[in-house]
Amino acid sequence: MNNNLVMDAMRLAERAHRLKNQFRKAPKGEDRPSYFLHLVEVAWMLQQAGLADEVVAAGYLHDMLEDCGYTRDQLAEEVGNKQVADLVQWVSEPGKDRSWEERNAVYLERMRDASSDVRSLSCADKTSNLRDMGRLLDRGYKLDDFLNRGLERQLAKFNGLDELYKENVADSIYSRFTTAFERLKE
Repeated sequence: MNNNLVMDAMRLAERAHRLKNQFRKAPKGEDRPSYFLHLVEVAWMLQQAGLADEVVAAGYLHDMLEDCGYTRDQLAEEVGNKQVADLVQWVSEPGKDRSWEERNAVYLERMRDASSDVRSLSCADKTSNLRDMGRLLDRGYKLDDFLNRGLERQLAKFNGLDELYKENVADSIYSRFTTAFERLKE
């Protein structure tokens, strides 16, 4: 294990998201955990699946382009690894100037051509998101209480991704995804 790469990625991600004062989405009045917990969960799933250190590092950094204002080149320079920056770019949604529907369509199309590492990274990210939704459902909230697009659009998005994740995703990650997704569909 390249401890330096993974640890450097973890530190960079923690600092960047902390400086942006980011927290997880939650209904009004509900405790909003630090965004960093999401990054830890994603990286943990990738590491547990036995994926390469570059993929684990990308797990920590996967939202840097979308949420922290980094470019791919800035991230590659700061983390010292172009492969990690490329992985992050693969799972980053296109610009926020597009509609949610258009961003999701582009993302889904990109995943069709993605490598196993990219799909596993994407699946770990979406699994963490689904698990957060499940925890809030368990506390009695309805998804419409905290999701901008509501349940039906979310289900359609995850159904499309599920079709792609069935192939070329680490088994342990896909298993967690299906469990979390089934909870959402209940």
